[in-house]
Amino acid sequence: MYYGRVTSPRTPGPDALASVLHDLSWTVQRLDPVEDLGIERIPAPELTILKEVDRSPGIGITALAELLAMQQSNVSAAVKSLVQRGLLARTPSPEDRRVAQLNVTEQMVRNRTKIEAAWSSRITEALAHLPEDAAAQLVSAAPALELLMNELREPGR
Repeated sequence: MYYGRVTSPRTPGPDALASVLHDLSWTVQRLDPVEDLGIERIPAPELTILKEVDRSPGIGITALAELLAMQQSNVSAAVKSLVQRGLLARTPSPEDRRVAQLNVTEQMVRNRTKIEAAWSSRITEALAHLPEDAAAQLVSAAPALELLMNELREPGR
């Protein structure tokens, strides 16, 4: 994986797409201005957990660990930290009180809104510096990229 500045386009193909998506994700997450927004930076594994709980309200720790292909003990530790920081709520399942259901808190929803606005602003600014056709291609690719993400997240893939 190359982490420096790319000076020339890569040869199109799945390998290049995977590499670019990885690098772009890392760049967006690492260069976001969360501290400027008065929000504590969240480690990548915890951010991944928060995003999945937000997508799947009421998910349990076991299902979350399986979905994210993470060790259950690591997910449990991260969830404990996120609950202590007021970003996740852990409540007993109505069907089985021994099982916890996870949901994002109102504080997390407010933080997410601020962070997404900051990301959008940075991306909008960067798109404005690109050739118009390249910017349009990137924006129009969002639905296809979301389909790809959903396909990759399917169990057993």
